[in-house]
Amino acid sequence: MASKTLLQTVLIGCLASSSYSLWALTPMDDDGLAGISGQDGITVNFQSDTGIQAQQITWQTDISTPQEALTQLNTLALEGVGGALAAQLDLDVGYDGVDPMLAINYQWGPSRFTMGGMAITTPTNATASMGQAAFYSQGALSMVNRGLFDNAGNKARLDFSLTGDWVYRQGGSGSAEMSLGNLVFSNRFTTGAAGGHADGVGTIAVDSDGIKVASDFTESVLQFDLMYNDSASDFDITGRTAMMHAGWIGGLKNTLFRVDAGGVGVNTLTPRTQGLHVLAQWDFDSDFILNLGHAGGNDTQLQLRDWRILGGGTGRMLNMDISLDVLQDGAGTGGLCFGMTGTTCAAPDYHNSTVDAGQSAFAILLRDSYLHAYSQNIAVDSLANVNTATPYDWSVLFTLGLLEADILVYPGGPYAEPDGLRLDAAVMVQSPGFWAAANSSDAATRAAAASGWETNTHFLLADISNDVGIGLMNADILWEADDLYFLLGQSDPTFPGLPSGMMLGTNALSRYQVRGAFGAGQPTALDSNAANVALWDFNLSTNQFRFVLYPTTADGSEALGFDGFLNLDGSSYLSLAEISSPQSAFRIYDVTGSIGWANGSITIRSENETADGLPSLTLENDLYLGQSANFGQGSPDHLDPLVGSVGFGDQNYGQMAIPGGVWHSEIIAKIPQ
Repeated sequence: MASKTLLQTVLIGCLASSSYSLWALTPMDDDGLAGISGQDGITVNFQSDTGIQAQQITWQTDISTPQEALTQLNTLALEGVGGALAAQLDLDVGYDGVDPMLAINYQWGPSRFTMGGMAITTPTNATASMGQAAFYSQGALSMVNRGLFDNAGNKARLDFSLTGDWVYRQGGSGSAEMSLGNLVFSNRFTTGAAGGHADGVGTIAVDSDGIKVASDFTESVLQFDLMYNDSASDFDITGRTAMMHAGWIGGLKNTLFRVDAGGVGVNTLTPRTQGLHVLAQWDFDSDFILNLGHAGGNDTQLQLRDWRILGGGTGRMLNMDISLDVLQDGAGTGGLCFGMTGTTCAAPDYHNSTVDAGQSAFAILLRDSYLHAYSQNIAVDSLANVNTATPYDWSVLFTLGLLEADILVYPGGPYAEPDGLRLDAAVMVQSPGFWAAANSSDAATRAAAASGWETNTHFLLADISNDVGIGLMNADILWEADDLYFLLGQSDPTFPGLPSGMMLGTNALSRYQVRGAFGAGQPTALDSNAANVALWDFNLSTNQFRFVLYPTTADGSEALGFDGFLNLDGSSYLSLAEISSPQSAFRIYDVTGSIGWANGSITIRSENETADGLPSLTLENDLYLGQSANFGQGSPDHLDPLVGSVGFGDQNYGQMAIPGGVWHSEIIAKIPQ
């Protein structure tokens, strides 16, 4: 068992591979001082033709306990791009009229950081690698504070920005690569949108809870293009194809970001294990925009604008509470209860995630997270109408009432390529207590079921100007997966007819459940003013699942393509129940059979790109049913007709079957004038 500390490992790796001396160990001559000046503060210039290398960086957790583990980043290098590795650090002190202040300015030129692998080593086993990655970047950081950290008041100023590319692959040079290309990230303290985002102040501190960064207002940008290269060279950023664009731009309010120690702390893992805990929360300022769309062609993108909190709710619009840890050999996360708060419940609502015996996994836990806000305004922007797109008072209203998740990530792939990753997951987006109350035998309990609507989950298409929306209200959503692999550019021998790309696949379990009240209501009052049509409960449970994303073209633009296959395991169903009599439900249940889809694409068009002058979203694919869902799989893999039972209440009306069939589907959504 290795016993090196993180610092020892880094120093040994750097000393073993670095070609320049450590100034702290020997007197500095005039040449060594050439990069340092101090007339007004101190300036340090760094430059290296060979870059920096390290054999390994190790994160050691839970020393001398059954959960002891080493998370290892292997074969690391930082080098310049298009020239020498170069950076400059400026330090200065000053006085703001009240307090002495420290100013730090750091700039780095084009560089590439590469990681040759990420693995886990424990006293009982060592894992394969999750893959290799590279991060290209250049940027700057400017910070002024009362000392390096200060928790006594809002004195800090912060301005950070970078541009670059993140590239990931499962194998060596020449393997397929995915990337977040044309990455832009910036964040600075400001006076808010109403104040023109002039320079503002905040807090950068270390307190009893860890590192704290907070500000009343920030201006933030995070944007990237999802890209793919099936025949890449070594971390290639030139031969890629764009699939989609995503990101946000604009102001955030009441921001808080914390990083502190602590992992899982339940059952046999009490007291809390060592790990990393991250808390992020904020409100959206009036200029905040969420962008989704094309990354090529006319760069047509859907913009979700003008965000507001749901109802008269209090608290932050968004809260993310994340714990990161390493677990092994049967250790669990404590479990989650579907449709309710807490971890005290029984099957089938209780979902307990435990690490496979003799295995090690990265654990990602979300607790008490939510999005209690929605966009009130939509525009579709493109190169044909840059910054002039017509805003529409319509909303794709989605709120996340209570978001909780247990995700276990195991290093290693399923086929000849050893690098990769697989997941065991339980992800829940909930409206706690609604479903149980809506199905109560007591009329008064059913009538009050939506009383917590302001902090529940809703998915509606809404006309904001008339305060009306239709869709699923007070919903619970579950995604559950076992042995789900993420494959990059690898052919699946079970389904040779599926294209390669970014594939999710399992031969064990992938299950989706969506339930709630289907109907219409006022987004500003989804309780007493809602017109509920039915209690909707849809469960899609598969024992064989594949879903692959790949770059394609649609209407002359680069687009997001998708193919997939699933085989229903006999526990899938659809139930539509009367609101006033939940036991009176129309049901299609015990469904088995195969479903596939191919040649899928998603296309967005702005008002300047359509004949009728209305922006549109098109979802197009071929749907294969039953024995027509043939992607080259052979016995004993599934190619089965769709068969299900039909009933009403407790009465079974028999079975229906679809032996096979092919449908071409093209769904076009437009915003009416």
